[in-house]
Amino acid sequence: MEDNPMVEIDFKALQDFFEPDAIEWRVQTAGEKNGRVWAICVPYVTNRAIQARLDDVVGPENWRNEFAPGPDGGVVCGLSVRVGGEWVTKYDGAENTDVEGVKGGLSGAMKRAAVQWGIGRYLYTLDETFARVHEGGRFRGKTRDGSSFRWDPPELPVEVLPATTRAPARAAAQPAPAPAGEHEAMLEFVRTVGPRVGDTAEIRMNRKARNLKEFVRENWAAIKEQPRIARAVVEAIEAATGTPFRQGTLTEQRQAA
Repeated sequence: MEDNPMVEIDFKALQDFFEPDAIEWRVQTAGEKNGRVWAICVPYVTNRAIQARLDDVVGPENWRNEFAPGPDGGVVCGLSVRVGGEWVTKYDGAENTDVEGVKGGLSGAMKRAAVQWGIGRYLYTLDETFARVHEGGRFRGKTRDGSSFRWDPPELPVEVLPATTRAPARAAAQPAPAPAGEHEAMLEFVRTVGPRVGDTAEIRMNRKARNLKEFVRENWAAIKEQPRIARAVVEAIEAATGTPFRQGTLTEQRQAA
């Protein structure tokens, strides 16, 4: 009897979407414009979810991790999976964090090593998005100037939810899409308030900063077709001008402008 029988690994299963409660959000940057706090956040898979995914797909006896000091500080994680009876290791690293120190570095390094195996990699393809900043938010954050604020994470796009969650999420979303003309109202907001945006204002899409005016000019067709992109542009204009978007009629939008 073999001590370590070869296990055929379904690598695609490693890359499956995660349930929303397996995702954590972190504020990447935050600031204040015209007295209004804004924050951009990005999603990550929790370490517990990564471990559970490895246990489910390859078996707890067929994966392991190891840690070593990084070349310039921080931590390097080697995440190994037994493939064809041989251990294959992929590495990545992270700096120690300000909040949890070495523990935060260990966690961050393992998350990045897991991405090397495709676990949670799809999250890196999502656009950075604005957090919901309000007084009743569950989480605390600080702007670049040190001002404190409370925030809640945004909703994940339905397209990156597991199939078992996607259908109920779509059904739940049906009654919610604000007024029927919300997309048209957003477009009107971009047309009327957008010209007030400064020449250096930016929008972050696909984890990259873009000049806001140039982005609107180059992607107007997509903005008109996709409410998700229109919403991102509206939020960027709100942050740049301090003018809130009113989810009402086009007349209200013109009055706000």
